[in-house]
Amino acid sequence: MKVLHLVGLIASIAVLTSCETTQTGGVGNQEQKRVAQMQREQQEYAQYDESDLNLWNSHQDLLASGTNPAIPYSQLARH
Repeated sequence: MKVLHLVGLIASIAVLTSCETTQTGGVGNQEQKRVAQMQREQQEYAQYDESDLNLWNSHQDLLASGTNPAIPYSQLARH
């Protein structure tokens, strides 16, 4: 009977230790939400960067052409 208890104890320890691991099986729900939020923020920042660049370029174009975008600045400087 003691041998049977010993075999059962060893078998149960083997099952328990095989189930435990230090690595997670996959990405959790909270981690997925956090990564998705980071991606959304990066897209927003990229959009702001592009809009700032567009604003800068249009301002430079306005400066190059004077106050009236229909008349190039170089023509105004000649008169």
